[in-house]
Amino acid sequence: MLSLAAALSAAAGDGGDTLALNREMRVRVVQGRDLALEVLPREGEDRVALLRRVTGGPVRNELVVAGDGAIRIPLRLLRPEYRAVALRNVFPDDALDGPDWVHTARRGRLAIVDEGLWQVAEWFTGDGRKFEELQRANGLASPELSPGQLVRIPGALLDAALAPGPRSDDGTLVYGRDERGEYAAYRLKPGEALYSAVVLRYTGRTSWEDVNTVAKEVAARSDVRDPTDIPIAWMLKIPLDLLEPEFLPPHDPRRKSREKEAEAVERELAARPQRKEEKPGTAAVPIVIILDPGHGGLDPGTMNHGIWEHDYVYDVATRLKRELEKRKGVRVYLTLDDPATGPVPSQGDALTANRKRTILTTPPFLAADNGETAVGVNLRWYLANSLYRRAVKAGTDPDHVVFVSLHADARHPSLRGAMVYVPGARYREGAYGSSSETYLRFEEVREKPKQSFNRRDRLRSEAVSRKLAASLIKELRKADLPVQPYQPVRDRVIRGDQIWLPAVLKGNAVPAKILIEMINMSNTEDAALLSRAADRDRLAASLAKGLTSFLGVKAR
Repeated sequence: MLSLAAALSAAAGDGGDTLALNREMRVRVVQGRDLALEVLPREGEDRVALLRRVTGGPVRNELVVAGDGAIRIPLRLLRPEYRAVALRNVFPDDALDGPDWVHTARRGRLAIVDEGLWQVAEWFTGDGRKFEELQRANGLASPELSPGQLVRIPGALLDAALAPGPRSDDGTLVYGRDERGEYAAYRLKPGEALYSAVVLRYTGRTSWEDVNTVAKEVAARSDVRDPTDIPIAWMLKIPLDLLEPEFLPPHDPRRKSREKEAEAVERELAARPQRKEEKPGTAAVPIVIILDPGHGGLDPGTMNHGIWEHDYVYDVATRLKRELEKRKGVRVYLTLDDPATGPVPSQGDALTANRKRTILTTPPFLAADNGETAVGVNLRWYLANSLYRRAVKAGTDPDHVVFVSLHADARHPSLRGAMVYVPGARYREGAYGSSSETYLRFEEVREKPKQSFNRRDRLRSEAVSRKLAASLIKELRKADLPVQPYQPVRDRVIRGDQIWLPAVLKGNAVPAKILIEMINMSNTEDAALLSRAADRDRLAASLAKGLTSFLGVKAR
């Protein structure tokens, strides 16, 4: 006798009498016409537990035990989610059309004898006797069907397993409730995985650890034992508290709160629109761009695939500075300096580690031990605020000062490309800064040790920063550089149970400010891209176009 794996493999093709859904379930055609699900018991699961899981209660009759121990259960006895996954897999061309279901006759993946309206009614309404109602609804003279003929099952007759429920705005999620509470469900499509199609797309999690943790929670909620062996069209249930607000039901308080905040951001920008350079390249005072290459000193940042964040990001920053200074009327400041070479791009692909770059405060600061790295992070925004005040005092319009912090992070390895953080207004309440001796020895801190922002300024800063982020993302895409597919612009960081705003954005007084993770160093293609000098040039050129387009500056 064939092994189970061989039997399932042999049955997986179209036109047979058995269709494998995964390693524990298959759909079988019985007596050429009837559909049944054959289910293998899980480890430690007896017959009673299996039937409770798959049917919702005890079943005494009409069951057959296959040679490999699988229990065959008629379609009509299955729980709705099992009926739905069986029908959607057997008839992949079928689909919802508004409240109705449209079935394509005789185009299923199993060999069914003389399919007619009785069988269609049996499968999709739960009662074959309703074939006459289907015949009338479709204006058919006969219950016989021809290959490819479309049959509409009105929503009023449709089995609840297939009936449409309330959906997300983009139509990809269906909202429901079970014994554990409310959820949003996604049906997996061919070639999709739980991690990328669900967790990364809908929950805002990006780190390997967070994605794995949430994937396990979704799998458990969805009765999935093996995340790598999920049947196509299986209903993956996402608890509402894990969803990003835009994917929540319209009545959810968290979504309503987020929508009100977004409206307030737009209102503030409408009240005080961004001012671009009126006559590009002719400004009497310079446009100021502050570039902040992440990490440095003792801290090399993320390290993966043979490269490390700081030096490669610093090299992009030097190339970006060079590119920006080709524009007339633009002045670029780096927050870090290389005492040996200055801000000079590398001559080749590979770089050597340099842990002597200093933050250009007064006096300069070099993080020499782990306890000082946090100090260095905060000194960057103190320095940016000092440069901003000086520029405005010299006559530069506040809207003509921009702050960009450049990084390369470590996300789930399936993700590629740029992700941009903007200063979410709700994460910047209160005052920031320190009056400790650790900080007060720097002139930029003494100028203004504490920083706070009123609500209107926080809202406007988020608005103009989102415009800046959108401009950068647009230019990266135009240059065919990778951009994270899901929510590439975000207003906070999520790690585990913690949500926060990067420090360089939180206390930063520059209105338009972003932190960009240019690539994902956990992804081999992204890491290879950053390792090549030519691609670092491409990144710099695209970012320069995005910045100058946002500001209204043209090349010479």
